[in-house]
Amino acid sequence: MTTLIVALLIAIGFIFLAIEFFLVPGFSVPGIAGITMIGYGIYRSSMEYGTSGALITVTLSVAAAVLLIRTAIKSRTMRNVGLDYSQKGTTAVNDYSSLLNKKGIALNNLRPSGTAVIEDKHFDVVTDGEYIEENSEISVTKIEGTRIIVTLIERR
Repeated sequence: MTTLIVALLIAIGFIFLAIEFFLVPGFSVPGIAGITMIGYGIYRSSMEYGTSGALITVTLSVAAAVLLIRTAIKSRTMRNVGLDYSQKGTTAVNDYSSLLNKKGIALNNLRPSGTAVIEDKHFDVVTDGEYIEENSEISVTKIEGTRIIVTLIERR
């Protein structure tokens, strides 16, 4: 009868842990109850069967825990809980290095950012901090990632 009680305690403990893994987010009452029942089942096993009984119970419990964790990791619920780092439908960042040393026209006042037309295309541009008036001729002096840095072309 004691073996049945120990087995039931541990089985119910694993049921509570499965509820915790699959249904309840975080660590709460079912997880604590499951761990407590498994621990008490191992304690009862050691009291009834000694060290060897407790060792067998712990070994079987660890094997069941590993199976439960592997099942939880592969479950659809766990995939819905975790973050998805895949990037579907995205494109690489534009490479603006071909615009280096090209000339264009400021479409609005650049103080220090604004819009310019370079090679008949509109681009968001930034100055080195200087103010450039609308319709001024500019030149691309530097590219930093997606930032297009321009300067005023001095009129002679």
